[in-house]
Amino acid sequence: MIFQNRMKRALREGKIVFGPMVSEIRSPGLAVLFAQAGFDYFFIDMEHSCFTYETVSDMIMSARAAGIPAIVRPVSRKSHEAISRPLDSGAAGLLVPQIKTREDVENVVKWSRYHPLGERGMALARQHTFFEAGDTRETMGRLNEEVLIALQIEHRDAVENLPDLLSVPGIDAAFVGPSDLSASYGIPGQSSDPIVDKAIRRVIEVCEEKGVIPGIHTGSVEKAKYWVDQGMKMIGFYTDIKLILQISKGLVNEFRTTILEDRQ
Repeated sequence: MIFQNRMKRALREGKIVFGPMVSEIRSPGLAVLFAQAGFDYFFIDMEHSCFTYETVSDMIMSARAAGIPAIVRPVSRKSHEAISRPLDSGAAGLLVPQIKTREDVENVVKWSRYHPLGERGMALARQHTFFEAGDTRETMGRLNEEVLIALQIEHRDAVENLPDLLSVPGIDAAFVGPSDLSASYGIPGQSSDPIVDKAIRRVIEVCEEKGVIPGIHTGSVEKAKYWVDQGMKMIGFYTDIKLILQISKGLVNEFRTTILEDRQ
């Protein structure tokens, strides 16, 4: 049984989707909580976490049961294993980091798409089909259709090469990582600098030209609104770490000021 990627459908209809990045909490239950909260999807970050493939597989299975798409950020762009194994576990898509060149993109497509778009390995009776391969050609076609492949645009070279990068067939989205992008311009931590802002606007412009979905990671409602107003559709919204810290700090402060202040 092949999943239906409602996130990808919503994006194709021009809708805005948003979801957090998970890199610390290794619980399958997190997918259920995010679904209950109303997020459209969530990222599982393997690039900056200690998550194993087994952990990611469990989280993806839980996400599919809860009906929320899980997009995996692989450990690297550089190997077939890093690209294909999360998809074989049933990920709704990938956010591939460290993209700079056309060769990077061609490899991503080759390793993430089945024939005729790519050369993804033939292991159809796995978790991504709920262990029922079905008709080979139909299954391959459906999975090529449902899986979302996003390139992470986080370096000035990727911005400069973007028209060429997005000309490669098989790419659905270009997703900006503002922190790394600012660092690549020599101004780390200054993602609102005019230089970075201009580069991000350039990503939106090229995406519109190439028919690719533009996206970006944000850390506040205000920043998310700003970029949605500029044309962003796929919004990364907070992280598991920031959600826990921000909500906890707010409640701790409220508790101390309303209950403990007059008693200590």
